[in-house]
Amino acid sequence: MKLFKLTVTGNDKEFSINYTASSNFLDYSDCEFIGNQQEKYEMFLVDLQKSGGPQPIHIKVKMTTQIVDRAFSKNDLLKTKDVNDFIKKLSR
Repeated sequence: MKLFKLTVTGNDKEFSINYTASSNFLDYSDCEFIGNQQEKYEMFLVDLQKSGGPQPIHIKVKMTTQIVDRAFSKNDLLKTKDVNDFIKKLSR
């Protein structure tokens, strides 16, 4: 079981998502997904489906339009397949 934390930076059009995971609640390491933002997001969803626990996924948003901490359930994120839809969901 993995715990995930995401950090989103940039703006609505040009953004970067950093994916980290932990198996012990303390030590988070980079997931090292490669590709464009959509490909990284898809790899994250596969890893989340396979290894994610029932805990919410914590997301630190440091965008030019907002700075906020959010949390989403695993099932909510698994329903959102497009990374741009995910970014829009953060601003709600």
